[in-house]
Amino acid sequence: MSLIFLNDSNFKLNEGSVNSMENKAYIELLNKNYEKLVNYLSWTIDKRIMLMLASHYSAEGKTFSFGSFEAVIEEIKRQTSWLSTLRSSSNLLYSVAMLLDGKEEPHQAVKNLIESEEILKQAKFKRSAYSYISAIFLTKHSEQKQTHAHKARKLYDAIRKHHPFLTSHEDMPYSVLLSNNDEDPELRAQTMNRYYTELRKNNFALENHSQWLSQVLTLNSSVYVEQLVPYVVQIRNELVQRKVNLKKEHYPLIGFLAVAGAKTENINQIVALYEELTKVKLFRWYKSIAFSIALQKVLHDLANLSDSLDMSIITNLEMLIQAEQAITATTTIAVVADSTSTSSD
Repeated sequence: MSLIFLNDSNFKLNEGSVNSMENKAYIELLNKNYEKLVNYLSWTIDKRIMLMLASHYSAEGKTFSFGSFEAVIEEIKRQTSWLSTLRSSSNLLYSVAMLLDGKEEPHQAVKNLIESEEILKQAKFKRSAYSYISAIFLTKHSEQKQTHAHKARKLYDAIRKHHPFLTSHEDMPYSVLLSNNDEDPELRAQTMNRYYTELRKNNFALENHSQWLSQVLTLNSSVYVEQLVPYVVQIRNELVQRKVNLKKEHYPLIGFLAVAGAKTENINQIVALYEELTKVKLFRWYKSIAFSIALQKVLHDLANLSDSLDMSIITNLEMLIQAEQAITATTTIAVVADSTSTSSD
């Protein structure tokens, strides 16, 4: 996918390009789905997880269905024990159910997930909340699952060799996502490290989210692309100038914009929707989540523009959306866990 570079003149907001009516309809659906989830879950999970669930269905233009979601939950309960890691946290349980909902028949979807997670464990990944998110990325071809898992472990070890103190369970989904090919894991890890080094030179923080951003930047290729970091910096700076409340957990999302070759009009759409979302009562105390939700919505819109994009780009965007959904779940779970730990100290 060719990159479309951004400059100051391109970043002038074009009011006519933003469909305000469409944004309002989306926000109405988001509110509707949130209320349905509140009624179903009865406030049993963190509000940030609830917002993530509501935005997932809304971005796909769907009204949350109690029936299909509950079917996945019940299937997970049937196929796991009370002591299962998957059931020990409602935040994880509902996030995984969201990612499986509607993808295939519930019994088979859960069966595949549990089998994939066990194969990752056999490849010496530790069982955790992140191992179940990672299992969603493992190849669907049964005869190739073990090979993929071992490639993922090699990539994880190569990443940890460069950053032993930063690399942890949260890097597992990226390792699985980025290893389902024939590319050399050491080369990819070296490229990640090079991106990370350049990002640090451009005032990206010395921490996990910068590492995850460096990993996202290799989604299209394990070969270093000179223009990607400047592109990321331009996107970040422009979003900040437009008063978007960027947090460190948004770093990987900026990477999705870069590898998707986001155009000026896409940035305009994201900012416009973000500004409308931040005015909604639902986001009074969670304005930073509004950016994640706006980006998710625009990525889905891009994937549906088959009349203006060639099929190779559509395929890449569909893969990016799947990755964005799972990585957003990973990041949200990590943020919630971190804030809970901090508040309890």
